[in-house]
Amino acid sequence: MSTFFLVVGSVMALVLGAAGAVALVTGRIVLPWFQGGVSRPGLWGAGALLLAGGLAATRRMPSGGNMPLVLVGLSLMTASQLLEEPRRTRSGRAAGSANRSK
Repeated sequence: MSTFFLVVGSVMALVLGAAGAVALVTGRIVLPWFQGGVSRPGLWGAGALLLAGGLAATRRMPSGGNMPLVLVGLSLMTASQLLEEPRRTRSGRAAGSANRSK
């Protein structure tokens, strides 16, 4: 593998790893091109960390050994963009019992 692809892969792994860690800890997506489309930042962060691990392990694992990490990471990142945003209830009440005080 050429030095160019080694450097680009390492930079991508660092950026995705940092963005995934921030998304897991704070619940915010720091990469601007993903901010509007992600409804579950925690799921996106976990996927980004797995993808970063797969990219970083490219030189250390035998041929194709990193592919499960990359595929699961991409699947989680895709799922975080396709799934609906979870409903939020007010003040810890159940969704259907808001106006039943009569």
